[in-house]
Amino acid sequence: MTRSSPWRAVLLTLAVMIGGNALGISGMGIIQSAHAHALPGSTLIFQQQPQHTLKLTLQFPREDLLIAAPELAALGDAKPDAPLAQTLTDQLGDYLSQHLALSKDGDTLPLTLTEAHLTSTYQPQLGDYLLVVTQWNLSHEGALPDSLLLKYDAVMHEVRNHRAEVEWQTPAGDTRLLADFGFFHSAHGIRLDLRKARQAPAKQE
Repeated sequence: MTRSSPWRAVLLTLAVMIGGNALGISGMGIIQSAHAHALPGSTLIFQQQPQHTLKLTLQFPREDLLIAAPELAALGDAKPDAPLAQTLTDQLGDYLSQHLALSKDGDTLPLTLTEAHLTSTYQPQLGDYLLVVTQWNLSHEGALPDSLLLKYDAVMHEVRNHRAEVEWQTPAGDTRLLADFGFFHSAHGIRLDLRKARQAPAKQE
């Protein structure tokens, strides 16, 4: 039997320790990443309005937005349930305008940000967290379009397992699912069938 070198034993011990530490660090990173990305995705809710407009409510978790857009770090100090400062609202609008667009027959429709605020919410598996809530007016000429092409990759351009759910809200307050997608389906746009949504039965909660 070959006698083991004491140095070899020491080196093996160090390798195990280093490997265990690396695994622990890696595992911690995975856990932290999974926790950070366990928050809900974006929700876009369309409502028909008078005078050739659609109202769009767009919301998503603040924490994921701060990962995707560190230039909006001032949102970390904003208080919930109060309008954001105008400067911060403008910065948020500039960011979202780069990641949100709607078009009809190839023509981009004008979107106007009308309001933005934070709201506190709670889920048993997540605890308390804050949502960024924005309100938009979408102008269109003539009758309400039967369909629109949505291009949206806010947050998900950096937080890749962030998803978006698009809904139509009826005058009675019921919601109907239009689309559910992630980053890799957002590049070419998502077709929203508004005609079908207006006729479909409300989704079951």
